[in-house]
Amino acid sequence: MPEKYSVAGIAWRDGNILLMHRLPGGSIGGLWEFPGGKVEEGEQPPDALSREWMEETGLNVSVGDELARGGFLHNGQSFTLIAFSVVLPSDDSEPELIEHDSYRWVSPEKLSDLNLVNSDRDIVNIIFPEQA
Repeated sequence: MPEKYSVAGIAWRDGNILLMHRLPGGSIGGLWEFPGGKVEEGEQPPDALSREWMEETGLNVSVGDELARGGFLHNGQSFTLIAFSVVLPSDDSEPELIEHDSYRWVSPEKLSDLNLVNSDRDIVNIIFPEQA
C-alpha cells in the first residue's frame, strides 16, 4: 500500500502563529489546527499545501521550508504529516472562514492551552519542544 501524506502550514505574524478552529462534526471537528490537508495522488506536498490553504482560507500562500514530520492514523490508515512554513500574501492578510468557524494568532507559549488536533500537537512538540 503506498504511503499517504498530509501537510500543514505554519504562518507567523508578529511572533504569533495562525491557528484555525474546525467546524463541529467529524473526527476532528471543534479542534484547533494548522491549515492543511491530504496530499492527493501525483501531487507534491508543497503544491498540496498551497491548494489546501486556498481551499480552507482563501489565501494564496507561498510555501517555505519543511519544519517537521510526524505520523498519525486516520480511519485505520497511516499518514506522514509534513509541516512547512508558509508566507501569507501580505502583512495584513486574514483568512476566510470556509472550513472553520474562527481563527486566532497565538504565541508559541499559548499553544499548549488550545485543544489541538493530535497530529498538530505532535508537530508543536517537535518545533517547540519547550512547549511540550
